[in-house]
Amino acid sequence: MTDPVSDDGPPKRPPRVVIIEDDDTMREMIGHMLERGGYKVVMTSRAEHAIDLIAGVQMDLVLTDIFMPGMGGIEAIQRLRESNPELPIIAMSAGFQEVSGEHATRAAMKMGAVAVVDKPIARDQLFQVIEDVLSADAGPDDDAAT
Repeated sequence: MTDPVSDDGPPKRPPRVVIIEDDDTMREMIGHMLERGGYKVVMTSRAEHAIDLIAGVQMDLVLTDIFMPGMGGIEAIQRLRESNPELPIIAMSAGFQEVSGEHATRAAMKMGAVAVVDKPIARDQLFQVIEDVLSADAGPDDDAAT
């Protein structure tokens, strides 16, 4: 898991994560897991709300469901890519009706998600994916360049 406090200098702020999930139970479960893991979490059930929120607040990561009422996750990913091309997005899905979770997450990757997580979500898998995404987003270590 990403450690929001570094021994190499002043404490870093906790990574900020937006969770977009229409299922109340799933949203709360993921939010509590991430908060206990040291992340600053903002949760919403609507992609439209998340897009408005992200326009005014610097976030480090978006974790979005794909199938939701109103604006779905695929459209949200597309809009976020247009307005925040560097913001990492992780898509999550268990599928919906005739569409498998695998098919949905492949579509999300084509639209700009940098990673996917299948539901039901395993805590260790979620933390590993988030750590990998945030580490990749941080870029190479400054000391490595010398």
